Amino acid sequence: MQITLFDHIVGAYYGDLRMDDSVVEQIVDHTEETWQPDRRDEERGSNTRQGKVAEEIVEQFFSQFLEDKIAVKSYDDIRNDDFEKHAPFDFLIWKKGTVDIKPIVVSIQRDIDNTPNKFVRLSEHTRRLCKDANVKIAEVKSTQIREDLKRDSWFNGNYEDGNEVRKLINEIKSKDDIFCYPYFTRSVSSGDYSMEDYCQLAKQQENSLNSFTGEKLRKMVLDLEVVHQCCDVFIRVYLDLTAKRGFIIGWLGKEQLLDYAVRLKRMPKRGKSEKALYFAKNLSEVEGIDTLPELFEDSLEVYASPYTKTNFYHCRKDCKYIQNVKREELRTFTSEEQARQNGRYTKRCWNCFDN
Repeated sequence: MQITLFDHIVGAYYGDLRMDDSVVEQIVDHTEETWQPDRRDEERGSNTRQGKVAEEIVEQFFSQFLEDKIAVKSYDDIRNDDFEKHAPFDFLIWKKGTVDIKPIVVSIQRDIDNTPNKFVRLSEHTRRLCKDANVKIAEVKSTQIREDLKRDSWFNGNYEDGNEVRKLINEIKSKDDIFCYPYFTRSVSSGDYSMEDYCQLAKQQENSLNSFTGEKLRKMVLDLEVVHQCCDVFIRVYLDLTAKRGFIIGWLGKEQLLDYAVRLKRMPKRGKSEKALYFAKNLSEVEGIDTLPELFEDSLEVYASPYTKTNFYHCRKDCKYIQNVKREELRTFTSEEQARQNGRYTKRCWNCFDN
Protein backbone atom coordinates (compact mmCIF):
# COMPACT_ATOMS: atom_id res chain seq x y z
CA MET A 1 0.00 0.00 0.00
CA GLN A 2 1.35 3.42 -0.99
CA ILE A 3 0.91 6.02 1.76
CA THR A 4 1.63 9.75 1.48
CA LEU A 5 1.20 12.64 3.91
CA PHE A 6 0.40 16.15 2.70
CA ASP A 7 -1.12 19.12 4.53
CA HIS A 8 -1.87 16.81 7.50
CA ILE A 9 -3.97 14.62 5.17
CA VAL A 10 -3.06 10.99 4.52
CA GLY A 11 -3.48 9.70 0.97
CA ALA A 12 -3.39 6.00 0.13
CA TYR A 13 -3.41 3.88 -3.00
CA TYR A 14 -4.52 0.39 -2.02
CA GLY A 15 -4.65 -1.37 -5.39
CA ASP A 16 -2.52 -4.21 -4.04
CA LEU A 17 -4.68 -4.77 -0.93
CA ARG A 18 -6.11 -8.28 -0.65
CA MET A 19 -9.23 -8.67 1.46
CA ASP A 20 -10.02 -11.92 3.27
CA ASP A 21 -13.46 -12.67 1.82
CA SER A 22 -14.13 -15.33 4.45
CA VAL A 23 -13.89 -12.69 7.18
CA VAL A 24 -16.21 -10.36 5.27
CA GLU A 25 -18.73 -13.15 4.75
CA GLN A 26 -18.59 -14.11 8.43
CA ILE A 27 -19.26 -10.52 9.52
CA VAL A 28 -22.12 -10.16 7.02
CA ASP A 29 -23.71 -13.44 8.15
CA HIS A 30 -23.78 -12.26 11.76
CA THR A 31 -24.70 -8.59 11.25
CA GLU A 32 -27.97 -7.53 12.85
CA GLU A 33 -29.62 -4.44 11.39
CA THR A 34 -30.89 -1.82 13.79
CA TRP A 35 -32.49 0.61 11.30
CA GLN A 36 -31.93 -0.81 7.79
CA PRO A 37 -33.67 -4.20 7.96
CA ASP A 38 -34.07 -4.40 4.17
CA ARG A 39 -30.36 -4.01 3.39
CA ARG A 40 -29.23 -6.82 1.08
CA ASP A 41 -26.25 -9.07 1.84
CA GLU A 42 -24.48 -7.63 -1.20
CA GLU A 43 -24.72 -4.14 0.25
CA ARG A 44 -23.66 -5.36 3.69
CA GLY A 45 -20.63 -7.02 2.14
CA SER A 46 -19.70 -3.85 0.25
CA ASN A 47 -20.02 -1.73 3.40
CA THR A 48 -17.99 -4.25 5.41
CA ARG A 49 -15.19 -4.26 2.83
CA GLN A 50 -15.23 -0.47 2.79
CA GLY A 51 -14.81 -0.36 6.56
CA LYS A 52 -12.00 -2.92 6.53
CA VAL A 53 -10.16 -1.00 3.80
CA ALA A 54 -10.41 2.18 5.90
CA GLU A 55 -9.07 0.37 8.97
CA GLU A 56 -6.17 -1.04 6.96
CA ILE A 57 -5.24 2.43 5.65
CA VAL A 58 -5.23 3.82 9.20
CA GLU A 59 -3.14 0.90 10.50
CA GLN A 60 -0.66 1.18 7.62
CA PHE A 61 -0.25 4.91 8.25
CA PHE A 62 0.46 4.33 11.92
CA SER A 63 2.99 1.64 11.02
CA GLN A 64 4.80 3.66 8.35
CA PHE A 65 4.73 7.15 9.88
CA LEU A 66 4.14 6.93 13.65
CA GLU A 67 5.70 3.60 14.63
CA ASP A 68 8.30 5.23 16.89
CA LYS A 69 5.66 7.26 18.75
CA ILE A 70 2.54 5.17 19.25
CA ALA A 71 1.55 1.52 19.52
CA VAL A 72 -1.66 0.16 18.05
CA LYS A 73 -3.72 -3.01 18.44
CA SER A 74 -6.77 -3.65 16.32
CA TYR A 75 -9.99 -5.06 17.68
CA ASP A 76 -9.72 -7.85 15.11
CA ASP A 77 -6.42 -8.90 16.73
CA ILE A 78 -8.15 -9.04 20.12
CA ARG A 79 -11.53 -10.58 19.38
CA ASN A 80 -12.21 -14.21 20.21
CA ASP A 81 -15.72 -14.53 18.74
CA ASP A 82 -14.91 -15.65 15.17
CA PHE A 83 -16.34 -12.31 13.94
CA GLU A 84 -19.82 -13.24 15.16
CA LYS A 85 -20.50 -10.13 17.30
CA HIS A 86 -20.52 -6.43 16.49
CA ALA A 87 -17.26 -4.63 17.25
CA PRO A 88 -17.50 -1.78 19.81
CA PHE A 89 -14.33 -0.11 18.49
CA ASP A 90 -11.56 -0.52 15.90
CA PHE A 91 -8.22 0.21 17.61
CA LEU A 92 -6.49 0.63 20.93
CA ILE A 93 -3.79 3.32 20.73
CA TRP A 94 -1.15 4.20 23.33
CA LYS A 95 2.25 5.81 23.67
CA LYS A 96 4.89 3.35 22.62
CA GLY A 97 6.79 1.64 25.42
CA THR A 98 4.51 2.79 28.22
CA VAL A 99 1.81 0.12 28.57
CA ASP A 100 1.48 -3.61 29.14
CA ILE A 101 -1.56 -4.15 26.95
CA LYS A 102 -2.16 -7.79 27.92
CA PRO A 103 -4.47 -7.13 30.93
CA ILE A 104 -6.64 -4.88 28.76
CA VAL A 105 -6.80 -7.49 26.00
CA VAL A 106 -7.84 -10.17 28.50
CA SER A 107 -10.52 -7.88 29.92
CA ILE A 108 -11.93 -7.13 26.45
CA GLN A 109 -12.03 -10.82 25.60
CA ARG A 110 -13.91 -11.43 28.84
CA ASP A 111 -16.39 -8.72 27.85
CA ILE A 112 -16.92 -10.47 24.51
CA ASP A 113 -17.51 -13.79 26.25
CA ASN A 114 -19.97 -12.20 28.67
CA THR A 115 -22.01 -10.46 25.97
CA PRO A 116 -25.35 -12.33 25.69
CA ASN A 117 -26.28 -10.81 22.33
CA LYS A 118 -24.39 -9.63 19.24
CA PHE A 119 -23.63 -6.11 20.48
CA VAL A 120 -20.45 -6.13 22.57
CA ARG A 121 -20.25 -3.48 25.29
CA LEU A 122 -17.04 -2.77 27.14
CA SER A 123 -17.37 -3.17 30.90
CA GLU A 124 -16.62 -0.42 33.38
CA HIS A 125 -13.59 -2.46 34.44
CA THR A 126 -12.18 -2.51 30.90
CA ARG A 127 -12.78 1.19 30.36
CA ARG A 128 -11.15 1.98 33.70
CA LEU A 129 -8.07 -0.08 32.75
CA CYS A 130 -7.79 1.87 29.49
CA LYS A 131 -8.26 5.22 31.17
CA ASP A 132 -5.74 4.55 33.94
CA ALA A 133 -3.15 3.37 31.41
CA ASN A 134 -3.88 6.26 29.01
CA VAL A 135 -4.88 3.82 26.28
CA LYS A 136 -7.24 5.47 23.81
CA ILE A 137 -10.16 3.57 22.29
CA ALA A 138 -10.59 4.57 18.64
CA GLU A 139 -13.27 4.15 16.00
CA VAL A 140 -12.73 4.58 12.25
CA LYS A 141 -15.69 5.98 10.32
CA SER A 142 -15.55 5.62 6.53
CA THR A 143 -17.54 7.15 3.68
CA GLN A 144 -17.39 6.80 -0.08
CA ILE A 145 -16.46 9.98 -1.95
CA ARG A 146 -19.74 11.05 -3.51
CA GLU A 147 -20.08 12.30 -7.06
CA ASP A 148 -21.48 15.64 -5.88
CA LEU A 149 -18.25 16.29 -3.96
CA LYS A 150 -16.20 15.62 -7.08
CA ARG A 151 -18.51 17.75 -9.21
CA ASP A 152 -18.65 20.73 -6.85
CA SER A 153 -14.87 20.77 -6.42
CA TRP A 154 -14.33 20.46 -10.19
CA PHE A 155 -12.20 17.40 -9.54
CA ASN A 156 -10.93 15.97 -12.83
CA GLY A 157 -10.36 12.45 -11.52
CA ASN A 158 -6.55 12.66 -11.50
CA TYR A 159 -5.40 11.58 -8.04
CA GLU A 160 -1.78 12.18 -9.06
CA ASP A 161 -2.45 15.93 -9.32
CA GLY A 162 -1.87 17.41 -5.86
CA ASN A 163 -3.81 20.59 -6.55
CA GLU A 164 -6.83 18.65 -7.78
CA VAL A 165 -6.77 16.42 -4.70
CA ARG A 166 -6.51 19.43 -2.40
CA LYS A 167 -9.62 20.96 -3.98
CA LEU A 168 -11.50 17.70 -3.46
CA ILE A 169 -10.38 17.39 0.16
CA ASN A 170 -11.35 20.99 0.87
CA GLU A 171 -14.82 20.31 -0.56
CA ILE A 172 -15.20 17.23 1.63
CA LYS A 173 -14.12 19.15 4.74
CA SER A 174 -16.49 22.03 4.00
CA LYS A 175 -19.58 19.87 3.47
CA ASP A 176 -19.29 16.71 5.53
CA ASP A 177 -19.08 15.80 9.21
CA ILE A 178 -17.32 13.78 11.85
CA PHE A 179 -19.89 12.14 14.10
CA CYS A 180 -20.85 9.63 16.76
CA TYR A 181 -24.09 8.07 17.98
CA PRO A 182 -25.94 9.48 21.02
CA TYR A 183 -26.26 7.49 24.23
CA PHE A 184 -29.89 7.93 25.29
CA THR A 185 -31.34 6.94 21.92
CA ARG A 186 -29.87 6.30 18.48
CA SER A 187 -33.02 6.70 16.43
CA VAL A 188 -36.41 8.42 16.43
CA SER A 189 -39.36 8.15 14.07
CA SER A 190 -40.32 11.81 14.31
CA GLY A 191 -39.11 13.90 11.39
CA ASP A 192 -38.79 17.06 13.48
CA TYR A 193 -36.46 16.28 16.38
CA SER A 194 -34.26 18.88 18.07
CA MET A 195 -31.50 18.98 20.64
CA GLU A 196 -34.09 20.24 23.11
CA ASP A 197 -36.22 17.16 22.46
CA TYR A 198 -33.21 14.93 23.04
CA CYS A 199 -32.37 16.67 26.31
CA GLN A 200 -35.90 16.11 27.54
CA LEU A 201 -35.63 12.43 26.66
CA ALA A 202 -32.34 12.22 28.57
CA LYS A 203 -33.98 13.93 31.54
CA GLN A 204 -36.68 11.24 31.59
CA GLN A 205 -34.06 8.50 31.71
CA GLU A 206 -31.48 10.07 34.05
CA ASN A 207 -32.61 11.13 37.53
CA SER A 208 -29.55 13.32 38.09
CA LEU A 209 -30.90 15.70 35.40
CA ASN A 210 -34.26 16.33 37.08
CA SER A 211 -33.38 19.73 38.53
CA PHE A 212 -31.91 21.18 35.33
CA THR A 213 -33.52 23.08 32.47
CA GLY A 214 -32.48 25.08 29.42
CA GLU A 215 -28.83 25.70 28.72
CA LYS A 216 -27.72 24.07 31.96
CA LEU A 217 -29.57 20.89 31.03
CA ARG A 218 -27.90 20.84 27.62
CA LYS A 219 -24.45 21.09 29.20
CA MET A 220 -25.22 18.36 31.71
CA VAL A 221 -26.55 16.04 28.99
CA LEU A 222 -23.42 16.54 26.89
CA ASP A 223 -21.22 15.83 29.92
CA LEU A 224 -23.04 12.52 30.36
CA GLU A 225 -22.62 11.76 26.65
CA VAL A 226 -18.85 12.03 27.14
CA VAL A 227 -19.01 9.75 30.18
CA HIS A 228 -20.99 7.07 28.39
CA GLN A 229 -19.23 7.28 25.01
CA CYS A 230 -17.01 4.20 24.72
CA CYS A 231 -14.59 5.59 22.13
CA ASP A 232 -12.10 8.32 22.98
CA VAL A 233 -11.04 9.07 19.39
CA PHE A 234 -12.91 9.19 16.08
CA ILE A 235 -10.97 8.92 12.81
CA ARG A 236 -12.58 9.95 9.51
CA VAL A 237 -11.67 8.21 6.23
CA TYR A 238 -12.97 8.82 2.69
CA LEU A 239 -12.65 6.28 -0.12
CA ASP A 240 -12.93 6.12 -3.89
CA LEU A 241 -13.57 2.39 -4.26
CA THR A 242 -13.24 2.40 -8.05
CA ALA A 243 -9.90 4.22 -8.09
CA LYS A 244 -8.63 2.33 -5.00
CA ARG A 245 -7.85 5.62 -3.28
CA GLY A 246 -8.38 6.58 0.33
CA PHE A 247 -7.83 9.64 2.49
CA ILE A 248 -7.62 10.03 6.25
CA ILE A 249 -9.18 13.45 6.70
CA GLY A 250 -8.42 13.73 10.43
CA TRP A 251 -9.46 12.83 13.96
CA LEU A 252 -11.28 14.36 16.89
CA GLY A 253 -11.42 13.42 20.57
CA LYS A 254 -14.78 12.77 22.18
CA GLU A 255 -14.43 15.79 24.49
CA GLN A 256 -13.97 18.05 21.46
CA LEU A 257 -16.72 16.38 19.44
CA LEU A 258 -19.26 16.41 22.26
CA ASP A 259 -18.75 19.94 23.49
CA TYR A 260 -21.42 22.64 23.64
CA ALA A 261 -21.14 23.44 19.92
CA VAL A 262 -22.02 19.94 18.71
CA ARG A 263 -25.07 19.50 16.45
CA LEU A 264 -27.73 16.80 16.64
CA LYS A 265 -28.64 15.73 13.11
CA ARG A 266 -30.35 13.11 10.97
CA MET A 267 -29.13 11.09 8.01
CA PRO A 268 -30.28 13.10 4.95
CA LYS A 269 -30.09 10.34 2.30
CA ARG A 270 -33.33 8.41 1.77
CA GLY A 271 -32.95 4.69 2.39
CA LYS A 272 -29.88 5.24 4.54
CA SER A 273 -30.87 5.22 8.19
CA GLU A 274 -33.37 8.09 8.03
CA LYS A 275 -34.35 7.39 11.64
CA ALA A 276 -30.80 7.45 12.98
CA LEU A 277 -29.54 10.32 15.14
CA TYR A 278 -25.96 11.58 15.19
CA PHE A 279 -23.91 14.09 17.13
CA ALA A 280 -21.84 15.85 14.49
CA LYS A 281 -19.29 18.56 13.80
CA ASN A 282 -18.03 19.82 10.48
CA LEU A 283 -14.85 18.16 9.19
CA SER A 284 -13.14 21.54 9.10
CA GLU A 285 -12.75 21.16 12.87
CA VAL A 286 -10.78 17.90 12.85
CA GLU A 287 -7.09 17.55 13.69
CA GLY A 288 -4.58 16.12 11.23
CA ILE A 289 -4.01 12.43 11.88
CA ASP A 290 -0.25 13.05 12.15
CA THR A 291 -0.93 15.06 15.32
CA LEU A 292 -2.46 12.08 17.15
CA PRO A 293 0.71 11.41 19.24
CA GLU A 294 0.11 14.76 20.95
CA LEU A 295 -2.67 13.00 22.88
CA PHE A 296 0.03 11.25 24.87
CA GLU A 297 2.33 14.18 25.61
CA ASP A 298 2.91 14.84 29.29
CA SER A 299 0.63 17.52 30.67
CA LEU A 300 -1.30 18.37 33.80
CA GLU A 301 -4.58 16.54 33.51
CA VAL A 302 -7.51 17.99 35.40
CA TYR A 303 -10.78 16.35 36.35
CA ALA A 304 -14.38 17.32 36.95
CA SER A 305 -17.57 15.62 38.01
CA PRO A 306 -20.34 15.57 35.38
CA TYR A 307 -22.88 15.57 38.21
CA THR A 308 -21.72 18.62 40.16
CA LYS A 309 -23.72 21.85 40.22
CA THR A 310 -20.51 23.85 40.74
CA ASN A 311 -17.97 24.98 38.14
CA PHE A 312 -14.78 23.63 39.75
CA TYR A 313 -12.16 21.36 38.19
CA HIS A 314 -9.58 19.33 40.14
CA CYS A 315 -5.97 18.23 39.72
CA ARG A 316 -6.26 15.15 41.95
CA LYS A 317 -8.60 12.21 41.47
CA ASP A 318 -8.59 11.62 45.21
CA CYS A 319 -9.80 15.14 45.99
CA LYS A 320 -12.54 14.84 48.60
CA TYR A 321 -15.01 16.63 46.35
CA ILE A 322 -14.80 14.04 43.55
CA GLN A 323 -13.48 10.93 45.31
CA ASN A 324 -16.92 9.30 45.31
CA VAL A 325 -17.34 9.66 41.54
CA LYS A 326 -16.37 6.55 39.61
CA ARG A 327 -13.09 7.10 37.78
CA GLU A 328 -14.55 6.14 34.42
CA GLU A 329 -17.28 8.77 34.90
CA LEU A 330 -14.95 11.68 35.66
CA ARG A 331 -14.53 14.28 32.94
CA THR A 332 -10.84 14.32 32.09
CA PHE A 333 -9.14 17.28 30.40
CA THR A 334 -5.55 17.38 29.17
CA SER A 335 -5.01 20.86 30.60
CA GLU A 336 -6.68 23.59 32.63
CA GLU A 337 -7.17 25.54 29.41
CA GLN A 338 -9.13 22.69 27.86
CA ALA A 339 -11.33 22.45 30.95
CA ARG A 340 -12.10 26.17 30.84
CA GLN A 341 -12.82 26.01 27.10
CA ASN A 342 -15.55 23.50 27.88
CA GLY A 343 -17.48 26.44 29.32
CA ARG A 344 -18.82 24.67 32.37
CA TYR A 345 -15.66 24.19 34.48
CA THR A 346 -13.98 27.55 34.97
CA LYS A 347 -12.47 27.57 38.49
CA ARG A 348 -9.69 25.70 40.27
CA CYS A 349 -10.66 23.59 43.27
CA TRP A 350 -9.12 25.34 46.27
CA ASN A 351 -8.72 22.03 48.08
CA CYS A 352 -6.51 20.07 45.69
CA PHE A 353 -4.68 22.90 43.92
CA ASP A 354 -3.53 24.42 47.21
CA ASN A 355 -2.37 21.13 48.73
